Amino acid sequence: MPITESIQHLILSQGNAMQIAEQAKREGVRDLRGSGLLKVRHGVTSIEEILGVTNE
Repeated sequence: MPITESIQHLILSQGNAMQIAEQAKREGVRDLRGSGLLKVRHGVTSIEEILGVTNE
C-alpha cells in the first residue's frame, strides 16, 4: 500500500489498522479481495481462489 501523507499521519499518531484501512480506501487503494476480484475479471485467477485466500 502506498504511504500517503494522511496515512503517514495516522501511523505516527498511533492510528489503528481499521483507521488506516479506511483512509486507504478513501484514497482509492484496493484491498486484497478487491484486487483479486479484478484479476478474476481479467481471467488471471478464479473466484474460488480469491475466496479461499481472502476468507472474509
